[in-house]
Amino acid sequence: MADTLKTPPSKTIAVAGRKLTVHKKTFERTLRRFTLMEEAQKSLNGHGEPQEGEGLEVMIRRGFSLNTYPSLAACTSGNLPTEAECFAIDEDELQIWLDTARELNPLWFPAVTAETPEETIEKKD
Repeated sequence: MADTLKTPPSKTIAVAGRKLTVHKKTFERTLRRFTLMEEAQKSLNGHGEPQEGEGLEVMIRRGFSLNTYPSLAACTSGNLPTEAECFAIDEDELQIWLDTARELNPLWFPAVTAETPEETIEKKD
């Protein structure tokens, strides 16, 4: 009996009118993710590190460019929205893509928990 490779799990979703298939990471997809992250870093011409005085929007966009979008692109097949298009599509649809990717690849998309004002005050004390 010949051994066959088990296909990693995947889920098909619709985002911005496009059919996308989100896959569980494989070694190949992990390598692709690293390549995309490296390309994103180079595209910022050394400006990947936060600069003093930058606002929250700049930090969020940088994080999306350096980590989130390369990870989404690496684990997804189909007619992907570009990084720029992601900022223009319905936020709920983008969240579906992120949630599906996080479900299949939790280490690539760590859950972000917001602190309550009380937790922030407790940290300062």
